[in-house]
Amino acid sequence: GRGGGRGGARGGGRGIGKPRGRGGVGRPGMKGGAKVIVEPHRHAGMFVARGKEDALVTRNLVPGESVYGEKRISVENVISDGGPDGASEIKEKIEYRVWNPFRSKIAAAVLGGIGDIHIKPGAKVLYLGAASGTTVSHVADVVGMEGAVYAVEFSHRSGRDLVNMAKKRPNVVPIIEDVRHP
Repeated sequence: GRGGGRGGARGGGRGIGKPRGRGGVGRPGMKGGAKVIVEPHRHAGMFVARGKEDALVTRNLVPGESVYGEKRISVENVISDGGPDGASEIKEKIEYRVWNPFRSKIAAAVLGGIGDIHIKPGAKVLYLGAASGTTVSHVADVVGMEGAVYAVEFSHRSGRDLVNMAKKRPNVVPIIEDVRHP
């Protein structure tokens, strides 16, 4: 049929609820200026951004860069050296990326309360079926620069996006091959 895949014809089939667009006018969410508190999640390397809506987030390895158009949240940390005057404070900006559970099974599992995912800072991860790298980019954020993500994808078309994402994230090794023929 037409419209390919889940959700029926082009643009339809989302069921009852708000229409999904590119955001903008009157759309709730985490916008700049909103008071957002980011606290650690029970899984190391993941965080929860608490604001108007809570969201699962990962610390962005490449601040200022969005991989697939996801929302980014900047939080300012004030570090004080304990001196008597306030002039000795250093402000650092930390950027987080919202991890959408509707685009990532790992994010959905974490929000669903999975026990242990064994993906933590410093881990080495073999990710089969990496596609264009949306989930891989968040896994790369979680494992950090001490870890590595070996992302395998068979499709050359998806692999192109994966390779472009990996150029900016040195801890991602894209492998565009068929796993059945090592």
